[in-house]
Amino acid sequence: MQRPTLVRLATFLATLVAAWGVLSLGTSSADESLEVGALAEREYKAQRAADVEDTEATQAARDEAAAAVPDEYRIHPEVQDAVVMNIDAVFDDLEGTVIAVAPPVPTTTTTVPAEPTTSAPGTGDDTTTLTTEVPPPAQLTGVVYLDLDGDGIFDPEAPVERPDIGLDGAVVTVSMGGVEQTTTSGQDGVWVVEIEQGEAVVTVDHQGLAIPDGFIPGRAENLQQVVACSAGESCTVESVDFVPNLVPVGDVAEGISNTHLIPLESALPLAETASDDVVRAAVGDDSRLRIVRNASIGRVNQEFGLLVTNEGLTETRVRLTSSPPLVFYDDLPPESDKDTVDSNAAGVVVATLIQPNYLVDATVTDENRQTAAADVQPVLVSYSPDQVIVEQGQPLTQLHIDAIEETSSLVTTVQGQGGLLAVVAVLAGLLGLYLATFRPEFWSRPRMVALLGILLVLGAAAVRATVVLESASSWYVLPAVAFGFMTTVLFDSRIAVLMALSLGILAAVGARDPGLAVYAVLATLAPIPFVSSVSTRGAFRNAVIVSSLAAAVVAGATSWFFHSGPNDVPVEVFGFAVDIPLQVIGESMAWAFGVSIVASLVALAALQFFESAFDITTSLSLLDLTDRNHEALQLLQEQAFGTFNHSLMVGTLAHAAARAIGANALLARAMAYYHDLGKTENPTFFIENQFGIPNPHDMMSPKESADVIRNHVTDGVALARKFKIPSDVASGIVSHHGDGVMRYFYEKARNQFGEDVDVDDYRHIGHKPRTAEQAIVMMADSLEAACRAVFQTEEPTPDAIEKVVNRVIDEKLEDGQLQESPLTLSELTQIRHAFLESLVGHYHQRIAYPNFPGS
Repeated sequence: MQRPTLVRLATFLATLVAAWGVLSLGTSSADESLEVGALAEREYKAQRAADVEDTEATQAARDEAAAAVPDEYRIHPEVQDAVVMNIDAVFDDLEGTVIAVAPPVPTTTTTVPAEPTTSAPGTGDDTTTLTTEVPPPAQLTGVVYLDLDGDGIFDPEAPVERPDIGLDGAVVTVSMGGVEQTTTSGQDGVWVVEIEQGEAVVTVDHQGLAIPDGFIPGRAENLQQVVACSAGESCTVESVDFVPNLVPVGDVAEGISNTHLIPLESALPLAETASDDVVRAAVGDDSRLRIVRNASIGRVNQEFGLLVTNEGLTETRVRLTSSPPLVFYDDLPPESDKDTVDSNAAGVVVATLIQPNYLVDATVTDENRQTAAADVQPVLVSYSPDQVIVEQGQPLTQLHIDAIEETSSLVTTVQGQGGLLAVVAVLAGLLGLYLATFRPEFWSRPRMVALLGILLVLGAAAVRATVVLESASSWYVLPAVAFGFMTTVLFDSRIAVLMALSLGILAAVGARDPGLAVYAVLATLAPIPFVSSVSTRGAFRNAVIVSSLAAAVVAGATSWFFHSGPNDVPVEVFGFAVDIPLQVIGESMAWAFGVSIVASLVALAALQFFESAFDITTSLSLLDLTDRNHEALQLLQEQAFGTFNHSLMVGTLAHAAARAIGANALLARAMAYYHDLGKTENPTFFIENQFGIPNPHDMMSPKESADVIRNHVTDGVALARKFKIPSDVASGIVSHHGDGVMRYFYEKARNQFGEDVDVDDYRHIGHKPRTAEQAIVMMADSLEAACRAVFQTEEPTPDAIEKVVNRVIDEKLEDGQLQESPLTLSELTQIRHAFLESLVGHYHQRIAYPNFPGS
């Protein structure tokens, strides 16, 4: 069996199965609709023995088995880490918020009054000496300290809980006469510098490393002082005190309470401890807040070790508040209970933030329950032949429905499904028989047969979708217009009529609604007359609108006849009651028009895909190809301008001749435009492109010239593939010279080499025209070239033009180039007249203008 026959057979089987499957999709296997809870319309008996699963009982048993599986618990380390992180955050915020923002330090300078000067021994105002002695240096002293009792007076021996302490290592700079001295305070906070007599500026660095965190100058004006000292005397500057810069404890506690939801009464003592730790750190004591932090984290880890569950969370929190973490300060006086207060506060913090760490593992638990449910065997109910499944009038359960279906208690539609398959098979077979008998040009192309099968399956799918959507919309959502549109464009009007009949048959067997079947046929026929004659894209859009309006009219008529009921309200026209259900008609027309518009636009977009996938040349693609902005025509115009003009003229002649005999004029024009596309590879080797240059063939042998000329066909085919030109159009490249002899170079070779020249070396590459359009392009090509050559020297009178036309066509006939084409002698006569009229119009007479060059 030949490959095309196998392809067509496979296409038939695929179309049959796909269309039948689509129409059967989602349909019940029975002719009765059974629903749970509905009353049985008759008594149902088992027709054969069967064990039927009671799905409800099986599901109940599986649910019970799954519910009996205990929860699977596991420790969640991520919960523990989160709780510890939250506790750390509480103490971090306490430490971070207790110190207030330091205010800016003013740059004012304090002047210290000079102390009385006492003359050094052995000196006096009445003593006169002839030598100048260097005066002894003055001693400048000061104190930098932490004012812990807040009285502004440096008194390290004061009888208070925290007396003042000197600040060790504070940096002091003394500037005098452009000379700076830097010193640091000692452990007692005292610093001493020797200077010459005069004024000195003393500056204390209030941001140095020696200043404890959280302390700021108590009297900022003392940070920079001016003092005048006399020689040999001691001068003292004002003491520089640093005091704690703390946020009020209440504000700190309120912020912690709001941020971490810690009760305010528990946040207050911790805020006090954090505030006191600022001073303790300044005097070198250990942090008490760190002790509370460690105790809290240690206690929460202890509780996690005991496993905290959702059920035991409340008990754990009560235990934490009644038996809080142990906090012990070893430097407290006996009468103080500060560690007990902080311990209770730590217990509240941990109790507030602790979360269950021993939780249900949902994934493992679900897997265990699914396994337990899967282990439950289905609950089966046995039925014997003639056993009553359900009596008439009883509510149907799922078991009843399953038993009715599995014991074949319904009259199944095997016959119906088989009949549907038979109808679809007959339909597909008759379509194939029609194509093979009456349309061999399509039957010989397996791709076209496959495309028709695809459209048939899409039609079946549209019918099935309409059946599904009908209850929520209307029968008239069937996109019949789109199928008429696509079939007419991709095939022709006669195949579109077959598609209309086919869609009507599919609607009849798929929906079993006569109104839908009638609508399917008429709506598919509607676009055929509007689409067949269009030649522009605007005309296609207009055809879509007109076809959709026609489909709306068809829907109105069919809905009035088939789908209007006795309860529809009639209208009164001129006093007569007319039974016109306007609402039904209006809704049907609206659905038909809207769906037809949308579906046709979708089909218009899909045409490009079908054209490319199945190598089909449609009117739309021909319109694109004959647009002079096409990139291949742009290349032809740029690379071979003479050939471009020649092709346009050939297109004009071919279009006129094709129209004269009823051939595809648009296809003939497109073939003509691209027939010499290959000349763009070597344009100067062709006479029409040789502008002011010598003919390169004069320098070549006849054989070389013939090879170059011959190659423009193969080059044209390659460029056609590159620019994705359809094969129907590209066939004009291969056939426009047929296998004719390049007479000029053949005769030139005979003159040079004698009669032994092989004529086949001078034949064109290609085949003879096999369609009317190919034959017309061949004749138009030769005719345009002949007229251009003849009428360079002769007057193009109508008689002269007619002689050239007849000579060219007769030459093609005598050479046998038209013997494979379907043209008849009558059609050739019409073609001669069409060529003659076009050329006479092209070479029309012109008026000679006075004094115009050449007149």
